[in-house]
Amino acid sequence: MDVWPQIVLGGVVAAVVAAIISGRLSRSIKISEFRQAWINDLRKDVADYVGAAHKWFRKYEQLNDIEADRQDEKTRMEREELLPIHNEALVILSRVKLRINPRKNPYKRDDDDFLTALDNLLNPGKLTPSDVSPLETRWLTLANEAVEKARAILKREWEITKQPGQWL
Repeated sequence: MDVWPQIVLGGVVAAVVAAIISGRLSRSIKISEFRQAWINDLRKDVADYVGAAHKWFRKYEQLNDIEADRQDEKTRMEREELLPIHNEALVILSRVKLRINPRKNPYKRDDDDFLTALDNLLNPGKLTPSDVSPLETRWLTLANEAVEKARAILKREWEITKQPGQWL
């Protein structure tokens, strides 16, 4: 009995199996790379958004200090200075929101809490009046809350990304 056909068949089967495993491993590595880019972009956008929202808050605070008898100047400054900063922040916020899965998933509640925390940074109604702490301190508390929620999401996504074999 000739063993060469069995050896050739075994070689062909081994080559096919190796090609399948190699293709799946390449796919898994590529998905990991895309996830890492997603994490990096989210990290940058959250930082940019918090910075833009802080600029907006500072300008908002400045405009609220303008006396009532200077309403025309206040209106002009809102249109020319406050609105462009607000729009810049909203563009960044929209990029962040577009990265977050809107469908039902195990992390939906955490993701929604994170997006709400970001929304709060441009919402003067979230800065409850207080005699004990200045307005900026209250805004910074909201900003820190949003950043902590972002850190938790980034850590979660990093832990998932570190396991590229799961996408085989």
